[in-house]
Amino acid sequence: MKTRLIFIILMITLMFLVGGCKEKTPKNKDLTTVAALNNYWQYQADLNGSLDAREATGDAMVSKIQNLGSKGEKDGYAEIKAQVDTYISQSESAAAGYDKLLKAENAIKIYGDSKGLLSFGSDCAKGIYYFGRNTVVGGAHLARSTFRVVTGNKTLREVCNDPDSGIPFCSRAVEKMQQYVAAGDVRVREIIMGYHPEDLGTFPYSSIPGITPQEKLNNFNNMADDDPIKKAVRGSLPYCDPESRTNWSKLFRDVAEVGVNTVADAFGSGVVNEVINQHIESGQPLTDKGTLKIQVNQQGGSDPAITAPKTITISKANKPENDVRITVFTDAPNTFEQPLPTGTYNVIVTAEGYIRQVYENLQIVQGQVNSVVTKMLKLADNPILIEDLTVDNDCIAINEAVTARVSCISTIGQDLSFAWTVTGGAYTEMSHQGTRMSFTPSEQQEYTISVTVSDKDGNTKIRSLAVTTLGGKLAIDEWTIATENFPDNKLNPGETATVKLMVSNTGELPLTGIQSAVGSPGISVNLSPSTVTIAAGETKAVQVPIVIATALPDGNGWLRYTMQTQNANNIPVLISDSVEFPIELNVSIDPIETVVTNRVLQITGTVSNPSLTTAVLLLNGDIEHGYDLTLSNGNFAQQIILKGSSNVVTHNVRVIAVSGALAAEGTMSFESHVPLMALRATLTWNTSGTDVDFWMTDPNGEKCYYAHRNTASGLVLDVDDTNGYGPENITTQVTIPGDYLVQVHYYSDHDSENAISSDCQVVIYKDENTNLPPINYYGTLGDSGDIWTVTTLSYDAERGWSVKPANTYGKVDPSTLPVK
Repeated sequence: MKTRLIFIILMITLMFLVGGCKEKTPKNKDLTTVAALNNYWQYQADLNGSLDAREATGDAMVSKIQNLGSKGEKDGYAEIKAQVDTYISQSESAAAGYDKLLKAENAIKIYGDSKGLLSFGSDCAKGIYYFGRNTVVGGAHLARSTFRVVTGNKTLREVCNDPDSGIPFCSRAVEKMQQYVAAGDVRVREIIMGYHPEDLGTFPYSSIPGITPQEKLNNFNNMADDDPIKKAVRGSLPYCDPESRTNWSKLFRDVAEVGVNTVADAFGSGVVNEVINQHIESGQPLTDKGTLKIQVNQQGGSDPAITAPKTITISKANKPENDVRITVFTDAPNTFEQPLPTGTYNVIVTAEGYIRQVYENLQIVQGQVNSVVTKMLKLADNPILIEDLTVDNDCIAINEAVTARVSCISTIGQDLSFAWTVTGGAYTEMSHQGTRMSFTPSEQQEYTISVTVSDKDGNTKIRSLAVTTLGGKLAIDEWTIATENFPDNKLNPGETATVKLMVSNTGELPLTGIQSAVGSPGISVNLSPSTVTIAAGETKAVQVPIVIATALPDGNGWLRYTMQTQNANNIPVLISDSVEFPIELNVSIDPIETVVTNRVLQITGTVSNPSLTTAVLLLNGDIEHGYDLTLSNGNFAQQIILKGSSNVVTHNVRVIAVSGALAAEGTMSFESHVPLMALRATLTWNTSGTDVDFWMTDPNGEKCYYAHRNTASGLVLDVDDTNGYGPENITTQVTIPGDYLVQVHYYSDHDSENAISSDCQVVIYKDENTNLPPINYYGTLGDSGDIWTVTTLSYDAERGWSVKPANTYGKVDPSTLPVK
């Protein structure tokens, strides 16, 4: 649980600090537009070469790791360190390649609004290149941090505190390294208890203090992570243990795939699984996937396929900077197919001699194929590119001004001129300036707007757009929330609601047509198409049922209301208007007004996402001893444990919730005056729906537990939590000389077929009046019946407390215990 809390705090911090902003790369004034575009493929090819070399070094490192157990292998770590240094150098070269592409993007000169082939995707491409640049370097430093942890040179905590570790850009790797260290310690315990020198000659068994295997095991478990002996023991594992070599190889691969992953081709089950594993979210099943299919063609009358080498870059969209996911496919086939986990992706396609194409926010749906045809333009054939011609108006009404805009570029960096025409009907008040033009139609007709774009060399391009005018005009005056399943009069992630749109006809004639509505990504609309008539000057209320996804890309949403109708000359036309609204995630904690005197206190409140299942509670900023919250329709009720004090003290409660790209927190302060205890011990664990019990046996042999909550010596168990997380708390105001045995028992995981592993934490406070620091113990119970003997505390009236380490595991069948 502690690891999960640290991850959430780190993610929240990065969300608030980064805020989804991209660093702006300074423009390179010496790099002209023509040079940038002419060299675009070369920049991409150079980057591919650096990424391929980096990948090859990674493969060599994995091979060296797997060969560490060979006879005569003595300097394996030195050779791997040299490979890590090479890996960092190649990553810096790749970062320089990304910088060139960033400069090329910044050199493109754009006219008008950013909506087309080059300009529309420019921010998206720059975002991918920017994150790719940072991630390849951060990933290389992360590989070095992995090497240092695995070989025992540094602890995980030490590399996490190292600003050059690479971890802030790839925080998922922290969890993977933590899992590796935990698995390694399991192997160490197994090796110690069954040590055979002839099989494990390189294992430093004799350096571990103790005589018997059990003594050595206890001493190893209670060593600090930065103890030189513990580091040496952990660092010896890859030499003497095949399982550790396999785990390290997998760890390096997992770490490498967290950020930028290079794939030589797009075929083969191994590659498919590698890419899926890189982009899948935590808890997302492997079956939740669809397929991206890209056909790469030239733009022209016959659209022939481009057979030259292609590079396809896929990036998971809307990811925070500490969780970048980029896959680069080099030498991709003309027809590219790649299974991907469901979600939203950004894609860049580059081919030799052709201008790159960008797709932003491509949706991959489970079991479906998303097919796109990428039509790319040769630089030499297109000195002028008209990227888009649009009108501002959602609904074109007679006697109201229409504004048209064109987006274009000159690929050879020249100034452009613009000539506008309007045909198809009568109009007044035409004016134009550069990339914009406006006019006022006076008939219900189909008008054609044309713009001719020219440069000084005589190159010309023409683009036209047809618009149909109506007598009526559609507008949404306002919107309100009619119904919602989380009643706070706000639209929240994970919520089902009905939005009431006030739709008006501000034109001169009635509107009759088929109404419908669509929502922004993450908002599903359940409005069935139907025929509606809105008279001139009338306003109608339209109820639009929506479902808001739990995980959203940002905190904004929109609805577009449309009507398929026709004008007086029976010309079909689609008219629409849109509304935007905030999607809000909030945390509210119920106040506590009076001074609390009970040690166990229940904190209640709400998180404004009825579909979210978990959040985190911190008491007095203590990450080490935080609480996992279980949410039910947004509500939480969590018992917390308060420390005793001789005076009234003030406490701060902080609840943090994360829903997709949204994060929120709430705070509350209260006062307490809880009696001081001579001994307090608290159990928490990290699984919901599980029953883990806390036991403590006093020096008289009387056990305090769920079936006997009070002992004659004064031990008291406050609560028996049967549904997960805890806490369970045992206290006493008086102590008697002798041993207090502390144990944790897995009573039930409430699943007769599957074992549910639970990570447990026991925190012991000895004599609250002295402000002694707590002692933390961590253990794992695999299934119902497991028992963890945590420690034995010994009390002497003259010498005070001492600890007799235990940390052993066994079995106690729950059926032999009192029924709950």
